[in-house]
Amino acid sequence: MNFSSRALMVLGASVTTLALAADNGEQNAFFQISGTLLESACYLDPASTYQELDLGDLSTAALYRPGDQGTPRALQLRLQGCVRVNGGRQDVQSGALVWSSVEPVLGLSFNAVVDADSPELVKVIGASGFGLRVTDVRGQDVRLGRLAPAWFLAPGSNQLTYYVRPERTTAPLLPGPFRASLNVNLAYD
Repeated sequence: MNFSSRALMVLGASVTTLALAADNGEQNAFFQISGTLLESACYLDPASTYQELDLGDLSTAALYRPGDQGTPRALQLRLQGCVRVNGGRQDVQSGALVWSSVEPVLGLSFNAVVDADSPELVKVIGASGFGLRVTDVRGQDVRLGRLAPAWFLAPGSNQLTYYVRPERTTAPLLPGPFRASLNVNLAYD
């Protein structure tokens, strides 16, 4: 049964109900209530959906040689309403099966335009000669465009922390203002 057929049935039932009510002199109101019940392990806190991360003023002296790194800044994702559900996934990086009977499992992928000289880094626009490295709380690199290691989520609220730090590439170092974009996709299992 398609949407328009259902809409006509509801409309017909509504008109019939109102016609019967009008016959006996009563005044009535009719409300059609609808919604959707979704099965979701968690939802992303609205404050986490758009963030601006200021890396501050960087010194060319701190990024003098290829591989030199600046100070990391925390990037935090807050999840709310996590419920007890079983979950599992094959960890893409380690190949291990991660599974829990009471905790949802979250997979994240970080997507960005990559630096031409160092494709493991996020490309910056403006200043040049460096890119941005994304790491997890253990200091492990996050591979751009691939699923990061899975997170087990506790019921309730969760906060996931990653770090972004500037890193010198082999390209000539050119000072100036810069910006970059990083998208994070979440997948619950």
